[in-house]
Amino acid sequence: MLNLEEELQKLSNISTLDELDNWHQAILGKKWSITEALKNLGNLSPEEKKIQGGQLSSMKNTLQNEYQKHFDMLKTAEINEQLWKEVIDITLPWTEIDLWHFSLLTKVRRELEEIAHSMWFIVESWTDAVSKFENFEAVNIPVSHPATEMHDTIYLSEKDERGENYVLRTHTSAWQNYVLRKYWVPIKAVLPWRVYRFENVDATHDTMFYQFEWVYVDKNVSIWHFKSIITRFLSAALQKDVEIRMRPWYFPFVEPWFEIDTRYEYNNPKTGQKEMSKWMEILWAWMIHPEVLRNAWINPDEWWTGFAFWMWVNRLAAVRYWIKDIRYLTNGDLRFAKSW
Repeated sequence: MLNLEEELQKLSNISTLDELDNWHQAILGKKWSITEALKNLGNLSPEEKKIQGGQLSSMKNTLQNEYQKHFDMLKTAEINEQLWKEVIDITLPWTEIDLWHFSLLTKVRRELEEIAHSMWFIVESWTDAVSKFENFEAVNIPVSHPATEMHDTIYLSEKDERGENYVLRTHTSAWQNYVLRKYWVPIKAVLPWRVYRFENVDATHDTMFYQFEWVYVDKNVSIWHFKSIITRFLSAALQKDVEIRMRPWYFPFVEPWFEIDTRYEYNNPKTGQKEMSKWMEILWAWMIHPEVLRNAWINPDEWWTGFAFWMWVNRLAAVRYWIKDIRYLTNGDLRFAKSW
């Protein structure tokens, strides 16, 4: 079992945000050390379980509070140091303002939209705030699923016609019901825009990121159709001839679900020879569940079937331009923005 005093002493000796993040991941992160102690409670008697469970809960709360205080202190110090380094002399002569240009995310998203147009897909957009029905039930996710809880979904104070709080959409699939009812079938549409989740922010995760979702519904659509479209799309998006690999994966609300890997030929700068890149997971695809079609007033018994797939625009931009941290794409740093 963790020693509270020792951990508090370690915490007080941490002087950088990187060290603090490592400590947080080890003690309070997704695989935090207290979890192991909590797992062992099942082997104890009811009385021991009550005593040790209370101790662990109290220890967790104390460490979390002290971590937040230490984080705020280090973050404030970092900001103050940066402010002193980047002092602007307002007496300097006026310089001409640079002309605007698209951000890298917008540039990549618009390129993807052009690819979709060339494949006869319409581009649709909608509001950031959606109802729980649109975000979950309409796409066959039950309201009892953990994703509907506060730790994954950001709820708003405004309520919909059912008296439930609106949410910031957690995926672009929240548009599927709206788009299917608006355009009816057959339909070929792409749904690009922002999605929001309560995430631990790091180099590959953010609370707001961009998804790009494709939806295709017609008579007798099969897996062969979406494999063909995905291959064409990825070749155009990555600007290379690609090979794809489809790995079946279990997801309870669609059937079947695939994780899509891709690889391509490139010139190895060390050997000068053409080689195949490593397999890279790039997007996720699935056949649309019949219940989703019924929610949009489409009868799957009349041979209407469809598929959908989506990818993270942020990660595609990172892959194409060798960006190691996706937070650079949205942090507003003009030095990064102007480099593109």
